[in-house]
Amino acid sequence: MIINELNEMRDFAYKFASLLKENDVINLIGDMGAGKTTLTKFICEYFGINDSSSPTFAIVNIYDGDNTIYHLDLYRLEDPDELLELDYERYFYPEDAITFIEWAENGGCFLPDDMINVKISKLGTNTREIKILDDTKRGREINEYFSN
Repeated sequence: MIINELNEMRDFAYKFASLLKENDVINLIGDMGAGKTTLTKFICEYFGINDSSSPTFAIVNIYDGDNTIYHLDLYRLEDPDELLELDYERYFYPEDAITFIEWAENGGCFLPDDMINVKISKLGTNTREIKILDDTKRGREINEYFSN
């Protein structure tokens, strides 16, 4: 899906959010400035959360709204073992929440296998391409909705 303006990003985020359920873990893949935090902000807005921000320095932000959202930014992790200090299982295997992870590749072997992988590519100043990858069962389920 090609996104040309913030309203289109919000529309995509709301549609995507409507398909999410508790226990989902979303891996947001993209370069710095691609729109990972913006997408998460709009998804939080869909769930009645209006005070979301990037967890770059906190590593984990927890938002309570219609659903609990865990938002992790692993950019600053130097070693995946640092996750042992964060109670990572709570976030990577949520029982009653939805988790969004930026820079998940820094989590190494601790990451769950069944994440919904969302790739955001910056095509221009205001243009993004968003792809939900078909590499997991949940990713395929969500893609079915978007392809109809």
